[in-house]
Amino acid sequence: MIAEALEQEGHEVGINAAFMSNHRGQVCIAFSDPVYARADTILVNSKNLSVHAILHENSFFIGTVSEVMAHTFENNKEALLTAIRPDGSLLELSVPIEVGNA
Repeated sequence: MIAEALEQEGHEVGINAAFMSNHRGQVCIAFSDPVYARADTILVNSKNLSVHAILHENSFFIGTVSEVMAHTFENNKEALLTAIRPDGSLLELSVPIEVGNA
């Protein structure tokens, strides 16, 4: 079941995820919940550096990234999304990245 991003003390709390890039500059997001690794698109707001996953036509806040990581998103057309499934196998999917100012 999809757990929506929470709000605590007026601050948006993201989904448990780690942002990485490899030696070739490719973007990877590792999720603790495999549901989010099935996102349709990753949205990056270049103004406030926030990252959202679009899943089933809903936007889920993942977190904020550094300016360097935001620039890495801007230079890529796709992100590799990964997570460990309940059976212990690895889920890896590539999805498009959209960058804008929302």
